[in-house]
Amino acid sequence: MSFAVLCSFVLAFYVVIWFFDSFFKSCMHYPYYAFLEGTGLKVGVFNFTWKTTAFNRFIYRWSKNLTRVLRKWFNFGFVFAITLFLPFAIWTLLSFIFEHFHESIQINSVPEVKAMLPGVNIPASDFWVYFMAIGFSSIFHELGHAAAAAQEDVQLLAVGVYVFAIIPIAFVELNTEHLNSLSITKRLKIYCAGVWHNVALAFLAMLLFFSAPILFSIAYKTDIGVRITGFTSDSPLKKARGLEDGDVILSINDCPIKNAKDWSYCLHVAHDRYGICTSAEYIAQNDEIMMETIKENDVVECCRKDDLFSFCFEYMEPKSAVDTVLAGQYSCLKPRDMVKNKLIKCTEANGHTCPRNMHCLKPSLNNQTYLLIIEREDNNAVLYLGLPYDLHKTVFVDQYFPRSAIISFFSPMQFEKLLRYIFIFSLGIGFLNVLPCYGTDGHHIARNMIQWLALYLNKNGDFITFFTVFTVVVGTGITVPILLYLFYKTIFVDNYY
Repeated sequence: MSFAVLCSFVLAFYVVIWFFDSFFKSCMHYPYYAFLEGTGLKVGVFNFTWKTTAFNRFIYRWSKNLTRVLRKWFNFGFVFAITLFLPFAIWTLLSFIFEHFHESIQINSVPEVKAMLPGVNIPASDFWVYFMAIGFSSIFHELGHAAAAAQEDVQLLAVGVYVFAIIPIAFVELNTEHLNSLSITKRLKIYCAGVWHNVALAFLAMLLFFSAPILFSIAYKTDIGVRITGFTSDSPLKKARGLEDGDVILSINDCPIKNAKDWSYCLHVAHDRYGICTSAEYIAQNDEIMMETIKENDVVECCRKDDLFSFCFEYMEPKSAVDTVLAGQYSCLKPRDMVKNKLIKCTEANGHTCPRNMHCLKPSLNNQTYLLIIEREDNNAVLYLGLPYDLHKTVFVDQYFPRSAIISFFSPMQFEKLLRYIFIFSLGIGFLNVLPCYGTDGHHIARNMIQWLALYLNKNGDFITFFTVFTVVVGTGITVPILLYLFYKTIFVDNYY
């Protein structure tokens, strides 16, 4: 599903919701308003809100029962957010600006910052994971605020979910008078609790992600290859003589594959050009080169046009070779027969050297085409002429092999995918909320830190107002344009290429 189609569905959904909302408000005025008030629903333009007081008592009692633990938990989170995470977020933001908008400055080890959008860089098959991850990250964030507020006896008025377009955002409503009556340190603990919960959740997700192979080793086998589980509708790999569901992939271009990490790595290094070591005897017996070679678009064609199974190969002899007298610079051969027994690669890195009585032959291809030799278990190798990106984008693999058919319906890869998204979204929500942007936790954190500073310097309210407004305006003025740039880059630049 493309981003344009997704936007069309969202637009149609909200048009229908707006129509029925307007209709019921005009024709069934009192019953409909009673329904909205009773359920806590509220419909707006491209958004709707649901809130309830049903969980207030439970959250308060749970927080009070764990007072000793949670007090230490939120004290540590407050110190972590102020002294470590806030400076890290500011450094990452400034590094991103210098890296992308000032060509003369190159900064190493800058965390990658990019927008994640359904239908753009999140496939349709991952939509359910996207909603679960962002919803769970948002709920855990707000649970931090609610529990920290209960620790300080601040009244919890309601909890709810605000959905803007397709993005679910949890929220809590606290008693403002109770909150403002607290000391600055206690208020900061409450405001930092959400960010701290996001960081803790991201760390937990990362820990579980790397522990998953061990946790599931009782029921699943790993490190024996990757299994094909499906294809996209436009995948060029699922045609005749291509890959099939259930195929176990062992290597790509002689790069061994034991798990999903190896699969990604081997697709990355598949961009390296290579030759195939071929015996002189095989070349002499099977070369079908035409009398005259043709050069089209910087690619030499030495095979007949109607020969669909042969490629034109260029001799890449090592510079140190003494005997360089060859029958010609090119040969027309069938690559499937060349790798039938074993693929022996020769690359520029090893000087195009091959064993004795063998020649290094490199496929004559353009810069946008690669020869991928995909070795399968108990089946012939698949030879694909195209981009490694085609496999990465259109072929789905699983590194877990169930020990029993009873559990074959579930794959831990889905659990790993959920953990990966939780890590990304939870850390992203925490990152955005610690920055001093208007309406975020960072706005309140900045205001209270400035109040702290004013108290220490014995300054009046004008000092607090001026620097709060200045900090929030600068923070918002930097962060919002960067977010817009990231969304634009994801939709129109990265997606185009």
